[in-house]
Amino acid sequence: MIFKTIFEDPHLIVLSKPAGLLSQGEHRGEQNLVDLLRVYWNRNYVGLIHRLDRNTSGIMIVAKRTKSAQRLTHALQIDQIQRTYLAWIEGTLLKKATWKHQLEKNTRINQVSVVTHGGKPSVLTAAPIRLGLWRQAPVTLTEFRLETGRSHQIRVQSSYEGHPLLGDHKYGAHRSEFPRVALHSFRLVFPHPMTGDILTFEDPLPPDMIQNF
Repeated sequence: MIFKTIFEDPHLIVLSKPAGLLSQGEHRGEQNLVDLLRVYWNRNYVGLIHRLDRNTSGIMIVAKRTKSAQRLTHALQIDQIQRTYLAWIEGTLLKKATWKHQLEKNTRINQVSVVTHGGKPSVLTAAPIRLGLWRQAPVTLTEFRLETGRSHQIRVQSSYEGHPLLGDHKYGAHRSEFPRVALHSFRLVFPHPMTGDILTFEDPLPPDMIQNF
């Protein structure tokens, strides 16, 4: 199986999606997580609660039943699902920061910008974990905790603050050698949709975000 199962019960699955795999099919016949789960469960229904971009790796929750999906989606909407990411950013980040911006998405070109008027309020916390070098240039492994869930939020806000994600050419990365956006969904904390128990799961960094730093 292309994805890795971290936890599974009759109501949901927590899994690790590899970089390069779509969360949901964009074109007919293209391999994606939803279709893989349909085969794995041998049924059509797959309750996708949230998505990761194709080249983002890491942990996801997927519901197996409609009631679970409804409750998990509601938990996401009222900020009961805590999502933490790890990313290599360009430059040196020395202290923890909370970034607040207004973001606006251009759906025609699938690109998000920081705007001064309008847009949606977007908040995240960035905390440096360790410093490193990529091809002799300084980079910082950074933990991002989302307070809001906007499209491309980490990538856009970090770039606006002068620290584009390594490999993120769309949002201003200067280092061209890293083969993908160096972003990994690391931790999820959420209430179980049936029992209400608070569950915490983590997915360690994949090899490409550990080696050569």
